Amino acid sequence: MERRALFAALVMLSGNAFASGDDFGGLPEGEGRALVHVVCDGCHSIKLVVQQGLSRDSWAESLDLMVEEQGMAEMDPETYAIVLEYLSTHLGRDHRPPR
Repeated sequence: MERRALFAALVMLSGNAFASGDDFGGLPEGEGRALVHVVCDGCHSIKLVVQQGLSRDSWAESLDLMVEEQGMAEMDPETYAIVLEYLSTHLGRDHRPPR
């Protein structure tokens, strides 16, 4: 199956799991949270994501690195924009992880 089709299928399937109240691993509420959970949790703990506090540019670099060097499926431009917006808005430099 093509990587983008597989990625889209994972995102669609994840909606049902999250609707049942499953934990988001500390990701703050906001548009794109479920998508970020699917994208990031497939390879590492969400705790790693939550503690970063990166700038928008650094989040973009991190996403690109995950695709280029870590084998993450490449996202289509719309998905990439949603993930980047969520990360930079809710987990940006001003974000303080919960204790």
